Amino acid sequence: MVADPVRASTRVSIAWSGAPAQEDTDTLVLTINGYSLDLRVVLPGHAGAGTLDWGTVGLVVELEGSTPDKPLLRWDNILDSHPAPPADLEPLDDVGSFSALPNGDVLETGAMFNPKTARNEPYDEVWRRLPVPAGAAYFVLERADGRAFVGRVGALALGAWSEGAQYAAWRDELDGSAWRRVYAFGEAGNVPAAPVEVPAEWRKDAVVTLGEHTWTVRTVGTV
Repeated sequence: MVADPVRASTRVSIAWSGAPAQEDTDTLVLTINGYSLDLRVVLPGHAGAGTLDWGTVGLVVELEGSTPDKPLLRWDNILDSHPAPPADLEPLDDVGSFSALPNGDVLETGAMFNPKTARNEPYDEVWRRLPVPAGAAYFVLERADGRAFVGRVGALALGAWSEGAQYAAWRDELDGSAWRRVYAFGEAGNVPAAPVEVPAEWRKDAVVTLGEHTWTVRTVGTV
């Protein structure tokens, strides 16, 4: 279920503090062998339409008590577009527990800081897996300075870069033999597009050149 090492997911809904479920973002999460790249964009018809709601790159850790049927995961974010919560709030780890729903979607429950209310609140999120065909390429690249990442699962790719209060991100989708840019925020040019064809010499921990920088291949392979 959730614990598959390489997956692409979109959010169906979120409910804060028991309020009715709703969805105001177009969210894509790529989870790739312990790395998570997450980009959430406000949908048309909602306040701030077309703006970046949240972007993160982090490590996914399976916690004690996790089971295949009910995974318990923590995200340790390396890059985060959200500012730190107010100092007077209890800091919360980003932890979610998961269970399968009858229709095949996945329910995540937890508690986290809600920027819209400036409070820590319980939440329920529903996630849907996106199809990834057998043989699809995947990888995660980390720039040498640790401030930028590129991730790909099949025909979906995300990139992010952060420096101080600046956060830049993009989302690409493979359209035939070329990438189509779906979203771009901030100085997205700091993060080059993913290659369409993964070079044969890419191996885990290899140092490679992409754009004007060197990157470490954190993971690479095919589904």
